[in-house]
Amino acid sequence: MGVVWISIGALCCYLAGAVGQCLRSAGYKVAKWMVLSITAVGLTFHTAALYVAIHTDHGINLGLFTMWSLAALVVTAMVLLSSVQKPSESLLVLILPITMLAITQALLAPVERIVWNPPPAMVAHVLISVMAYGILMVATCQAILLSYQEHQLRTHRHTIRTLPPLQTMERLLFEFLVLGVVLLTLSLGSGFFFLEDMFAQRLVHKTVLSITAWCLFAALLVGHWRFGWRGQKAVRWTLAGGVFLVLAYFGSRLVVDCLLSGQSCW
Repeated sequence: MGVVWISIGALCCYLAGAVGQCLRSAGYKVAKWMVLSITAVGLTFHTAALYVAIHTDHGINLGLFTMWSLAALVVTAMVLLSSVQKPSESLLVLILPITMLAITQALLAPVERIVWNPPPAMVAHVLISVMAYGILMVATCQAILLSYQEHQLRTHRHTIRTLPPLQTMERLLFEFLVLGVVLLTLSLGSGFFFLEDMFAQRLVHKTVLSITAWCLFAALLVGHWRFGWRGQKAVRWTLAGGVFLVLAYFGSRLVVDCLLSGQSCW
């Protein structure tokens, strides 16, 4: 029951943060520090709920929806920290509803995958992988906002009034991409080093999709540095990489946990 109430606290704070940022985006005078503060409180509740959910009496719970909630936590934390010094708080409009869905799903439909006393190498690999996913999902959301902002400029509409200049949005996108690709490289490298066979039947989908996502993101960074790729081309490449990454992290887990194992996800 403790996890339920803690999760409800996180949901309420995240909802308040999302509503506050929506009001700011619509032009209402809502202070940025208020939105970030209530989101930070929600993040604290979310962290506490995840700690209880992951550390069970039987071992470490690495279930599908628990990991989804953990990834959402990392994404929210990255946006929150970035928003303290950079104008990236507009991403909360996209991030917080997804995080709330992840918390609800983990609470109502947990799929347990208990690992008793996992080795430190495995824990490190999982944490690096989740951080890589989080950063690159932030970049994907940033690409969506960048595309929407360009559309606003072309149509002379200004629905979201708190977005920073286009050049700033684009610079933030590539900063997220560089950090995300570095972490994804470490994730893939640690996987090949610590895991016995990255191309085993239960891992081959995740490995191939993750490498494909890495290639797309890396090609975009090289194209930006060498040929000046930007704008809608950068958006399309980022979204393509994001799709492959989502399929790698959760599509493969869905197949393994729900289809191959014969368990019910609901």
